[in-house]
Amino acid sequence: MKKNILLALFLLIGFNIYAQSEASTWYFGYNSGIKFDLASNSITTLTDGNLNTFEGCATISDEFGDLLFYTDGTTVWNRNHDIMSNGSGLFGDPSSTQSAIIVPKPNDENIFFIFTVDDHNNNESHFGLNYSEVDITLDGGLGEVTTKNVNLLNDCSEKITAVLKDCITNSIWVIAYASIDGNPGDLDTFYAYEVDSAGVQNKPIKSTFKLPSSIFIDYRGYLKLSPDGTKVAISHVSNGMYLYDFDVATGIVSNQLPIPITGFANKAYGLEFSPNSELLYVSTYNDFSDNSNPQASEDPSNHESKLIQYNLLATDIVNSAITLDDRRLFRGGLQLAPNGKIYRALSATYRQGLPYLGVINNPNELGPASNYQHNAVNLSPNLSSQGLPPFIQSFFNTKIDIIKNSKSTINLDLCENDTYTLAADDIAGATYTWSMDGLPLAETSASYLLMPADIMKFT
Repeated sequence: MKKNILLALFLLIGFNIYAQSEASTWYFGYNSGIKFDLASNSITTLTDGNLNTFEGCATISDEFGDLLFYTDGTTVWNRNHDIMSNGSGLFGDPSSTQSAIIVPKPNDENIFFIFTVDDHNNNESHFGLNYSEVDITLDGGLGEVTTKNVNLLNDCSEKITAVLKDCITNSIWVIAYASIDGNPGDLDTFYAYEVDSAGVQNKPIKSTFKLPSSIFIDYRGYLKLSPDGTKVAISHVSNGMYLYDFDVATGIVSNQLPIPITGFANKAYGLEFSPNSELLYVSTYNDFSDNSNPQASEDPSNHESKLIQYNLLATDIVNSAITLDDRRLFRGGLQLAPNGKIYRALSATYRQGLPYLGVINNPNELGPASNYQHNAVNLSPNLSSQGLPPFIQSFFNTKIDIIKNSKSTINLDLCENDTYTLAADDIAGATYTWSMDGLPLAETSASYLLMPADIMKFT
């Protein structure tokens, strides 16, 4: 008889592990905000924010879920909603798709890096990819920007994402997308920057892929890593959407898969993976604009948006597409939250926001079972715009390789007479606690031999 066993491994170890609390508070859109309380399974609407942005934004909280600071990519506000000391003039842009992402310095709870990417209006100068440093202990604990606009790439797309490299060093990969030499030109290269306990390492891992030739590759659209760090999705709006594999150990991107989108609203913008990293969600739109008649661009009836789900475990990922929502709507970002749901930014046009967020309630489920709810979170009197704050995707990972079988899973298939050694990383100074069915086991080493008698306890 084969048994499917769900085992819980608890490691009490002496290093910081990034958790969902850092993503508890969001500020976004036109002065909007929400706070997640996992203890009560509730969401509180916030109206005290000073952020007012068309698209990009970023926030960070502490380990208890209390706000530390937030930014639109150009200005940083502290937890009191005042401009942080030296917190203006960053090289992002409120009209950049993902203008900023905030990354804690590994093994240092007081230092944070704000990575910024500017927008790419051809009539403006471009600042590319930069980072600034925040010391949260300064200014009486309100924080100060101590280093500003350290350049990494002279020219860059409006996309940025991050994921934990490993739980030993706590290093983080920050991924951007630019040309092969980081200067103005065809966008074709992923840049993976490692952030470790020494800071930001300016020797990126580069992965280059040639896309179908066109006049230009669109700078707009989202870039997302899956929570388990194995997949990368990127949307280029006018130039399509692509899926890749990611090697979290090396920072290398591989195996490009084009994902064409059919129909009227076929321009990919917002992206997000399910918490179990098995499904991909895409927010598309028809990218209507009329330069000769600007009023037409601000007419909601000219815009259409769809929400599409893809099954990454399907043999044919492209044809696994299921449309969950299709309506008159402008583009909007998608973002995983600490409660395991995915939220959708809602806007009527580029400049007209809406007083709600949409939500995918069960994002690990296929098709209608994912339960998309439109106008789910009331933000009134404030408005959503096109963007939501991105976070280190590992905050939301629900998969851990607890059985050391090179698979990211919490399930193990065993037969009645089998034995299996569960093995955690053997870390000097670590304390290991093993339990079965909620009852503590005597074992305190880094491994536990699962015997047939143990297996028979499971049904």
